[in-house]
Amino acid sequence: MPLLPELIVTPRLRLRVPDAADSGELNAAVIASFTELTRWLPWAQEPQTLAETEDYCRSSREKWLSDECLNLLLVTKSDGAIIGSAGYPRLDWEVPSFEIGYWCSTAEIGKGYVSEATYALAAHAFSQLSAARVELRVDDLNERSWRVAQRLGFQLEGLLRSDTRDANGRLRDTRVYGAVALQDLRSS
Repeated sequence: MPLLPELIVTPRLRLRVPDAADSGELNAAVIASFTELTRWLPWAQEPQTLAETEDYCRSSREKWLSDECLNLLLVTKSDGAIIGSAGYPRLDWEVPSFEIGYWCSTAEIGKGYVSEATYALAAHAFSQLSAARVELRVDDLNERSWRVAQRLGFQLEGLLRSDTRDANGRLRDTRVYGAVALQDLRSS
């Protein structure tokens, strides 16, 4: 049985591991948000095919079962729509530490869904997975994304200059935000 959750419920969302049946709706959300996603995410440089989305859903379930990483869909409780994804793309069970990553469909940006999901993931990591650390790594130019970290109370720990390539292959600076206890954070 995996240590990572298959489902996290928040006031407005169900965060759940995808399955093959989600491929069509998830693919439509990615395509509808492509212009926004392509700016920040390396995996969104070409429009995603349905087959690629199916592979992502299958791979996400396999990685969840092996506690390798956690990719969850953001599904609204009100109408069951898939509006994005969040999870722990990188984790270290030795520490244990969990990095939170996320994206939200363009039509739903600014409604607080990403903050709600990020807080729920951080709370789960601290309360259920005994996390010693939760962090967010954000492109310095992606102000909307790093404002989520600030709003929730994550502390800016540093700016890694020219530490990785951005989605277009240029060197980018990365803001690292961290928290070491749930009490450090505030819900959205």
